[in-house]
Amino acid sequence: MVPRGYDDMRVVVPLDQALSSADEEPAPERLTTCGTVRKVRYVRWGKRFLEVQLARGPAVLSVRWFQVHAGMANRFVIGHEVIVSGRLRRRGSAWEMANPDLLGHPDDAALDARLGIRPRYPLVEGVPGATLRRAMRHAVALASPHLVDGIPSEVTSRLSLPPLADALRGLNDPPADLGEDKAQALFRGESAWHRRLAFDELFFLSLAVLSRKASRREGSATPCLPHPGAREELAKAFPFSFTRAQELAIDELARDLAGPRPMNRLLQGDVGSGKTAVALAAAHLVRSAGRQVAIMAPTEILAEQHYRTIEPWAQSLGHRVALLTASTPRAVRESMVRTLAAGAVGIVVGTHALLAKDVDLADLGLVVIDEQHRFGVAQRVALRRKGLGTPHLLIMTATPIPRTLALTYYGDLDVTTLDELPPGRTPPETRVLRGDGGRKKAYEVVRRVVAAGRRAFVVCPLVAPREPDGGEPGGDGLPDWADATTTAERLARELAPARVGLVHGRMPMAERDAKMVGLRKGEIDVLVATTVIEVGVDIPEAQVMVVEDAGRFGLAQLHQLRGRVGRGGGSSYCLLVTRGTRGTAEGDDASRRLAIMEATSDGFRIAEEDLALRGPGEILGTRQAGLPRLRFGDLTRHATLAFEARREAEKLIDEDPSLSKPEHHVTAEVLRSRIGGAELHGAEGG
Repeated sequence: MVPRGYDDMRVVVPLDQALSSADEEPAPERLTTCGTVRKVRYVRWGKRFLEVQLARGPAVLSVRWFQVHAGMANRFVIGHEVIVSGRLRRRGSAWEMANPDLLGHPDDAALDARLGIRPRYPLVEGVPGATLRRAMRHAVALASPHLVDGIPSEVTSRLSLPPLADALRGLNDPPADLGEDKAQALFRGESAWHRRLAFDELFFLSLAVLSRKASRREGSATPCLPHPGAREELAKAFPFSFTRAQELAIDELARDLAGPRPMNRLLQGDVGSGKTAVALAAAHLVRSAGRQVAIMAPTEILAEQHYRTIEPWAQSLGHRVALLTASTPRAVRESMVRTLAAGAVGIVVGTHALLAKDVDLADLGLVVIDEQHRFGVAQRVALRRKGLGTPHLLIMTATPIPRTLALTYYGDLDVTTLDELPPGRTPPETRVLRGDGGRKKAYEVVRRVVAAGRRAFVVCPLVAPREPDGGEPGGDGLPDWADATTTAERLARELAPARVGLVHGRMPMAERDAKMVGLRKGEIDVLVATTVIEVGVDIPEAQVMVVEDAGRFGLAQLHQLRGRVGRGGGSSYCLLVTRGTRGTAEGDDASRRLAIMEATSDGFRIAEEDLALRGPGEILGTRQAGLPRLRFGDLTRHATLAFEARREAEKLIDEDPSLSKPEHHVTAEVLRSRIGGAELHGAEGG
């Protein structure tokens, strides 16, 4: 445990001077002041409290301690001075303090020991703060001689990092004579002692990831050597030319696939950058080497979308493609399982159904995982174990990964980035529209687009009206957030004769698919949906996206939703509808998210902003399993430190990949203990 903050009680300000300053400028976060006891009153009924009035000249301060024993009143003598430290508050024209620290009298011999920088720890029920502070000082003193510092001394020396024992002592018992600059850094959580603990975690996290990467490279894979002319066949099969970024990505994948070690590559790119085409190109290279390919998506809608996209391309290249999901009819599934095991199907697209025990592939050469953040490590491992040997792995994501995450938690993967959109693809124009007037403008755009023969999406945060226990919708005082069911009924009336459809996750898959096909064929003009359409839905005719109560959605969700329109070229619109005026309806974080969406279409910038807003834990989910957790390091605040930690870890692994040299024995032991203590949870726990 380290302090969550500090109270600076080094300077005692006379009461008259303190209150005079507070009248002219904002009161300080904490004030340590000295005044003469003028009145003492103990109240025994209701909330027991002790009230003491302190004065100095005309300045008067009322101090109250709640839920204290009557005996505390004996510590105050009328006419004597006392020193208190706490938060100064104003009530009307009077100043007061509630439950301040009583530090003693100005002539108290032990006063100096109490005046200083006092650590403030997270609350522990039943343990007074003073007791916790003493316990922590004692624990640090006892532990310091026995601490195992796993960071090599040359690293700490090079980066001017204090020893671990010094850092813990400084954080838990900071010296009273700390210089002002260092004291302010301590209060902000940016001291050299904080930096030491953060670096420690980031360094061992980097070591863990790099060690995992090194061990994977020690494995072997059957090289996938495509037949001559395989690359030329790709150019003939696709009805478009690859972008330069796609060509470079295919080159990287081809080199990996032809190698003797298993590929572990992350393909990231913004919405619409052409990741699916690159994945199919890799699949063709593997198929032309005579091996099978499995493509796994997190939802049936996305799996079916991939199947529909891939099948015509694959057939033109001479490959047989199958789709396997939980909705696959039993007889079809049994036949498919046999053909996969016999090697008669070259490419299989599916969901978690691919992980079933009876699904085997004769010669699996490549595993493609789409939207990797929705799968656990154990699921990826299970798919790679299908068939013989170790297949190559390609992970795709349309949610760009911030650089610090790519270096730390995803640092065991080689990263390929598609940073270019196909010709003619322009980002949708994004606008935030507020209140009833804004909503009216949004649907005027929808009417205009539909009248021109194009399609529109309307996304709501809820499926149906929210009904509190035994009450009316919204009866709990919370806002009635827009729901897809009610919105579809309303729009069917308001947008007539436009045809309005409804799709959400509670629908049977067949009904959901029928609605998506209807939109694609032009039988539906406006599709009202929940975030079930967030990923992978490809309707080139969709030109406008309206998001109701947009402040309820996260940045990554909003960016993915925006990517559903404008896929057919030309102008398109993403209209983010929210309630009330700026900053009043959705809260500060939501206002910031909406402002970011309006300001940029750059998925990589949005990813960085999302990391800053949410932190890595929420973004990563179960991706952290099996790796040391961060308690002191912060990938947003400590981005530079994370890069330094990665650089130092790389140097160490390059010099001693197995950390077997005698001088690295302690580092290896600490690394093993950190990895061994990392929790497996969720899907990754099996």
